[in-house]
Amino acid sequence: MESEKLKWGVAVLSAALLLPLSSRAVLADQNDRTHQIGNKLKCMCNGCDQAAGKCYHVGGAYSGPCDTAKTMMKEIDAHITADKSDEQVLQAMIAEYGPLAYMEPPKTGFGLVAWLMPILYLAAGLGLVVMIMKRWRKRPSGLVAAAAGAGAGGGIHVTPEQLARARELSQRESED
Repeated sequence: MESEKLKWGVAVLSAALLLPLSSRAVLADQNDRTHQIGNKLKCMCNGCDQAAGKCYHVGGAYSGPCDTAKTMMKEIDAHITADKSDEQVLQAMIAEYGPLAYMEPPKTGFGLVAWLMPILYLAAGLGLVVMIMKRWRKRPSGLVAAAAGAGAGGGIHVTPEQLARARELSQRESED
């Protein structure tokens, strides 16, 4: 009987000692989750473009999270405490602050355009470069075009007298 009481006493004492450790672990997990969700949302203080979980206003007279970021993190923490999923917390915050609160646009709906535009611009630019290079390759070079045009009768005609006169003028100017 005495050993039975001792076993129960040890069990209760160890549970009492381990309970604060487990609640700290739960709080630490919740705090990490709060920061992970906060990193997906922009701080809405209009003084920075940082995430609410990383708002530190570095370089100013005040360095640290602003009041808006603190408020947003408390709201996220309250939603997590209410057993909401990460997506539900994000949707609740977006409902409150608007779609500008996203750090990066969503990969659905109109936000998908923001993800696809760089790819489309790159493809269009590459297509333009290829098209210009093909045109340059098809076009004859300047000297070849002049010789081909002169032979076909479409170029400038220079008579032998004009050519001789130009050579004489050139010779005189180079001697002086």
